[in-house]
Amino acid sequence: MVKYTNEQPLQILKIYYRNSESVAATLRTLTPIFGRNSRPSRQAVTSLVKKFESTYSLCDVAVPVKLRVGRNVENIAAVETSVANDPNQSVARRSQELGIAKTHMVNFA
Repeated sequence: MVKYTNEQPLQILKIYYRNSESVAATLRTLTPIFGRNSRPSRQAVTSLVKKFESTYSLCDVAVPVKLRVGRNVENIAAVETSVANDPNQSVARRSQELGIAKTHMVNFA
């Protein structure tokens, strides 16, 4: 993915709408500005326009960070007490009772 300065996406969109929403005409107009080898690709212009038309913004959307909730102090303690109480219980049954995914249960053992 190409990173642009703050002004470049706005400039690309202005040229796109000035050229009657034609990607080919936009690319021809952008060639003298960006240079032949560093101008945005057809896909970059198209995705920039789609993003602008769907969000009405040129700001990058922050990607949410996935929280890792499986292995924390409370879950470790709960699994340890559960194993101490009934060591023969299956991983599937134990994960269902504790509300912890089976894949996390394997990591505790």
